[in-house]
Amino acid sequence: MALMLMSFSLSTAASASEWCGNHPRASGTSGTSATYDYTNPEHRARFLNVVEVHHFTQDVRELRRGSTSRVANDLEYVLNWFPNHHPALDAFARLAIREGRTRPVGAQTDIECRFKWAVDVKPDDAMVRVIQGLYYLRLGRNQDARDYLQMAADLQPDHAEVHYNLGLVLFRLEDYESARTHAEQAYALGYPLPGLKNMLEGAGYALSR
Repeated sequence: MALMLMSFSLSTAASASEWCGNHPRASGTSGTSATYDYTNPEHRARFLNVVEVHHFTQDVRELRRGSTSRVANDLEYVLNWFPNHHPALDAFARLAIREGRTRPVGAQTDIECRFKWAVDVKPDDAMVRVIQGLYYLRLGRNQDARDYLQMAADLQPDHAEVHYNLGLVLFRLEDYESARTHAEQAYALGYPLPGLKNMLEGAGYALSR
């Protein structure tokens, strides 16, 4: 089934603010914008276990079944508290891909809004851009994937996984020299999987190290 896309490109991202509206209020908090940063140690220490224990079980993480309701509902509960909760955001994106729709069954919001709110809570969180880039990569939207993964690399240039995934996208786009550059950076930073290296070698662009 083709995805029912209502996506925002980088050039139209400003319109997402109007379309998505305010971030949903986290259950059990007061006010309309109580959200917490997944990368903030203090926020994690205070709230993360309480949020995850019932709503982000292994079954939810692996999209097998919901814990308290539908999988989408449990994921949104977590994301309402921590908009940039990396594993939950990635799971929500994977669920959207699996169901062939940007708003999974039972969800209150689209994946594009989830990305926007994750950026709002921590604009320099590179992993949000990685998750967004991988979402587009799974859709075959390689140019969008490259743009977001490049943003991640700019934000966190010493992250092996960012360079590896950016290299994969560039390989798909047949920009083999750039793919090799990022592959070499990924492996220099300790990335363990040889897939990209083997692909480049097969295309005649063996790594120099």
